[in-house]
Amino acid sequence: MYNKKKNIEPEDISYKRVLSYMQWLIERYGAYSAKTLLQKANLLFKADTQFNEPALDYLIERGIVDDLRYAERLTLSLSEKKIGPNKIKEKLYAKGLSSQTINECVSAIATTEEEYFDKALILKTRKFGDEPIDDIKLKQKALRHLISKGFSYSIANKAVSYSSNED
Repeated sequence: MYNKKKNIEPEDISYKRVLSYMQWLIERYGAYSAKTLLQKANLLFKADTQFNEPALDYLIERGIVDDLRYAERLTLSLSEKKIGPNKIKEKLYAKGLSSQTINECVSAIATTEEEYFDKALILKTRKFGDEPIDDIKLKQKALRHLISKGFSYSIANKAVSYSSNED
């Protein structure tokens, strides 16, 4: 009734197969960092990983995989969200980018301290209201919330104690 699948031998792992897999990933899902692409290839071709790095080197030489370009695009998209510079660094680091690349991209963001304060104030207002927070426990909770979103302590503290009457 049901056709039994015969024991199909897996294809041999070759340089061309690894390279085509990496290119397929990039075409299908967009840009990847070099580290993430190598991890995915190592996971799929764990039986023989000798071709993974040469295939990745080929893509890097041709400019198909470029960590700096990837980091710049990711930094730009993250900077538009309501998160601080520390959270942006954390997300870039999670993608497997080098600290030099991360610092270069984050320092290139044209966001001032005042703009980060405005973002922090929006988050504080959304969760805790417009009034400055006087209750110590609630203030600590608000500070933890803003710091977890990537804002520095000074910006978070300034946003928590900000009063709209100070203008």
